[in-house]
Amino acid sequence: MSETIRLAVVGATNLIGEAVLDLLAERQLPIGRVFALDIADKEGETVSFGNLELEVGAVGEFDFANVSLAIFVGGADMTRQYVPEARQAGCAIIDFSSTYRLSDDVPLFVPGVNEAVLDDLGEGLLVAVPNCTVSPLAQALAALKASGLQRVSVATYQSVSGSGRAALEELANQTTALFGARDVELEVYPKRISFNVLPLVGAVDEDGVSEEERSIEHELRKVLALPALEVEASCVRVPVFFGHGWAVSVKTGDELTPAKARELFQAAGLQVVDDPAGDMPYVTPLESSGNEAVWVSRVRRQGQVLSFWLAADNARTGAALPCVAATVALMKRGYFA
Repeated sequence: MSETIRLAVVGATNLIGEAVLDLLAERQLPIGRVFALDIADKEGETVSFGNLELEVGAVGEFDFANVSLAIFVGGADMTRQYVPEARQAGCAIIDFSSTYRLSDDVPLFVPGVNEAVLDDLGEGLLVAVPNCTVSPLAQALAALKASGLQRVSVATYQSVSGSGRAALEELANQTTALFGARDVELEVYPKRISFNVLPLVGAVDEDGVSEEERSIEHELRKVLALPALEVEASCVRVPVFFGHGWAVSVKTGDELTPAKARELFQAAGLQVVDDPAGDMPYVTPLESSGNEAVWVSRVRRQGQVLSFWLAADNARTGAALPCVAATVALMKRGYFA
């Protein structure tokens, strides 16, 4: 991994773009130059890359022949518009959007779960990264896979940062307004988010299942290579700035004791904090914010069902970290040599 590469981050000014740049800088990868790109309205703004300040360029004016790799975190519209152009220029792509996640010819990558999908990709490679609600959950479930996963039921508790910077401002403004006895304004969400929970994330289909819930269902099956896995998801938006929570119940073919499950989680690299008699018997989304860990707590069993609680930073661990891990894995495989 000694060869230096030139790299572009597309969507560099949003929360995930900033997290990607932070993680890339922290890892001190052999990157010769980083280009920060975004929509034309963001041109001229600056973003941080370690100790450097990068000026943001307009993605529509960028020549992707100037970079070996582009990490797209600007959303599905930007991906659909510019990824074909970038690939035509010979640029490798890591994409964090829904556009290619379920395409049969595009690997859907989660670090520590399915590393082999990055082998033998050839030129003009395209790698998709799952929804930020999927990657931490997939890491936990992969630890239990050998026990015969049969059914997964999950309720997500998703912070407003998953909706972008405007949602952070809306939660802050509504909270201030309520303490000041003023009317709240609704812009990002259809109902008040402060001191409330919204049991719907994304549009619903004819069966009443939301886009977020469908993404968990389909993406989990693909990442875990378990097409027949039963998955039930309920996604809830909560008045938290950063950090998601997952309440998970799984049915396995083999009977798993909580003690054995904790061992499997730890062996897979997850952080287990689960001492009911201790000072901190569980980890909250707040405590997971700002670090890269997937935290497991409240592991317990009732009958045939093993249940547990997950917490992770949605922007850093759920979204940015898989993109950066894919970058590292591709470099180690010599795709840019």
